[in-house]
Amino acid sequence: MKTRLALENQTGLGRNLSDSASKNPIVDSLEQSLKAHLTHQPTLQEQSAAPHVPWATGVDEIDACLPDCGLSRSGLHEIEPLTPTDMPSLSGFAFGLLSKLRSHQTIIWCVTAQQVGDYGHLYAFGLERYGISPAQIIITKVNHPLHLHFALEEALKTDGVAAVIGEGPRPTFTGSRRLSLLCQTHARPCVLLNAKTSGSQADGPYGSAALTRWQIAPTQGVEDPLDPFGPGLPTWRIALPRARGGRTMPDMRETRRGPDMRETPEQFGTPNQHNNNTSYPWRIAWDEQTLSFRKASLFSSGAVSQDPDTIGKSRSRLVGRTG
Repeated sequence: MKTRLALENQTGLGRNLSDSASKNPIVDSLEQSLKAHLTHQPTLQEQSAAPHVPWATGVDEIDACLPDCGLSRSGLHEIEPLTPTDMPSLSGFAFGLLSKLRSHQTIIWCVTAQQVGDYGHLYAFGLERYGISPAQIIITKVNHPLHLHFALEEALKTDGVAAVIGEGPRPTFTGSRRLSLLCQTHARPCVLLNAKTSGSQADGPYGSAALTRWQIAPTQGVEDPLDPFGPGLPTWRIALPRARGGRTMPDMRETRRGPDMRETPEQFGTPNQHNNNTSYPWRIAWDEQTLSFRKASLFSSGAVSQDPDTIGKSRSRLVGRTG
């Protein structure tokens, strides 16, 4: 009754009560506490561990294109492959980003059954190279692609979650807008790994409420100093065709391949008569010793000498998946 009275006094509904009742010291104390609480209700962003620390990649050239030199910790982000066969490499890059969150909370990975059938499950022991414990990962597999969006929404509403990952068909604009609002409300990021299918409308423009969209393609791994005869460090070519509030960079499809479908120097931004930009698309590698991304030179040891067969064999190591 006293709590109800204090609430009525706070909202103005109990002002017709007698002054003697409102001067009760217990009621007054409770009323003052409620006023102090309602005057400044801390938001979920303020309750997070490090709300103002930028979620940066650690590569200066890339972070300079992002708003506030980092990704939003309460926003929707998309990662898409350059071609459908590049889809497995997205998980490695995504875990690299998740590692930069520096969080020990749970990560919910929502995936469609079709994606699991095509590319296999996540390889638990492969997560260690990204500084993520397998115990942090909760995998939610949905049988129908339409159920993926519902699973993502429920995951974002769950307490104690560091981030939510969705792997499957990209959502509609309305669906992405709902996910974006949930990210802002619950102060946690959602990263979508948008699957592509050959011959579909996936290569055309589409609406999305995502703050950033990354384009990923695997490339020859730079030499691992601890394993010079191995396939090398996980290495990707990175493009940023969407960065709301930041600097949007060109789509990677604007670059070209040589006649044998191998990567040409122009793709890596080597200066020539067609391309004066010396650093785009970005080429980065993941260093598991420092748990960070770093720039990878095209002319690093072992980067040019590998043939396409070696690249294909090293993809399973790059993406950390098993069939």
